[in-house]
Amino acid sequence: MVRLLQLVHIFNFMVNYLMNKLQKILIALPLSVAFTSSAIAGLISEDFNSGSPAGVSFYGPSSVINQEAQLTPSSNSLLGGMSFTDQDNGQLIEAWDANFDFRIDQNGNGGADGISLTFSRLGDVGAAGEEGLFSGLAIGFDTWSNGEVSGNHISLRYDGVSLVEQNISTTILENGEVHSTSISMIDGLVSVSLDGTSLFTHDVANWAAYSGQFNFGARTGGARSRQVVDNFIGSTVAVPEPSMLAIFGLALFGLARRKTVKK
Repeated sequence: MVRLLQLVHIFNFMVNYLMNKLQKILIALPLSVAFTSSAIAGLISEDFNSGSPAGVSFYGPSSVINQEAQLTPSSNSLLGGMSFTDQDNGQLIEAWDANFDFRIDQNGNGGADGISLTFSRLGDVGAAGEEGLFSGLAIGFDTWSNGEVSGNHISLRYDGVSLVEQNISTTILENGEVHSTSISMIDGLVSVSLDGTSLFTHDVANWAAYSGQFNFGARTGGARSRQVVDNFIGSTVAVPEPSMLAIFGLALFGLARRKTVKK
């Protein structure tokens, strides 16, 4: 059931993506052409039921345990991580979507510090804290206040610069329950949902498409938690090839010429 809901979300993401492209570029072109302009360049679907999967690298104490990716055990002063290989052959990515479950439990000294997902710039991978890596777009599920809005918030950063700190008032992130999150990014517009509830949408200023890959991270300090991720589905959409953009231009020119002739 969870996987079905995730697949439904990916379908909705692609619909939203295509509508966005239609509004920005292809408003005068047939929908069939829109579908050929860009397609899912990469798709990852991993439930970790068969152990450590191919194409995934683990850092620090992170590993697959009991059919889920454990980023940190409940021990002090750890920094873990998990990265997925580039699915797009280095293409520039203008949209991506991520769906996964996470659980934070076995808390000690109040529990800390949180989990992050970064769509990092290509090659910048490794262990990361709750703020994510400092390249690309990073979403943090933060369970400890280090001067931020609260010790139970979700953050958004772009190349290490903090853009959003959204306090969570209805759900305790480290309550030991499984939480499902959905994140989408289309041309710099980032939307984050938790357990089916939309938390925020933010348009990243000065965003530009880049080659990248997915990277999870988690950290503990003087306080600690076990932090796990499961049922990850990630999809990406590449920037259209220059040849296809040329076709768009010719099509638009042709439509404009038809209008002129009819006058």
